[in-house]
Amino acid sequence: MTEPEVSLYLAIYHIKNHLTDQDIKVSIDGAHIKTGNIVHFDIEKFFREHHFVKKDGDFDRWQGRYCIEGQSADIILESVPGYGDVQIILQDGKTLLVESKKSKEGKGSQEYPLMREAIGQLMTSCLINENTIPAVAIPYTKRVWN
Repeated sequence: MTEPEVSLYLAIYHIKNHLTDQDIKVSIDGAHIKTGNIVHFDIEKFFREHHFVKKDGDFDRWQGRYCIEGQSADIILESVPGYGDVQIILQDGKTLLVESKKSKEGKGSQEYPLMREAIGQLMTSCLINENTIPAVAIPYTKRVWN
């Protein structure tokens, strides 16, 4: 699973389960989407498959506001480094600040080094305060010990 997928699935989960009624900010590095002519993650296809539509009308850019019918919160997709991959204001007013990392199965998987990197990014964030819940999101993969 790619890093953008991890972030977007987390945002979708919080919206569909009504864990927030405020817009969720998701920041994705453009290089995770596309470099040159090579598409690494088809973000438009992902949103279509999950029944989200672009709300702001700027269809030339993948960044913007995406909504799903019947939900009060939207996903605001941006590319802003240094502010966490996902920012969710929860029902109690606290902010869930998440660093997402990719994962893939196989021998020598990188979950532990990626987790340590993500924790370091969170702990040095300018957004950490008494109302912040820092978290790391990495998809589960079965570790292979051969």
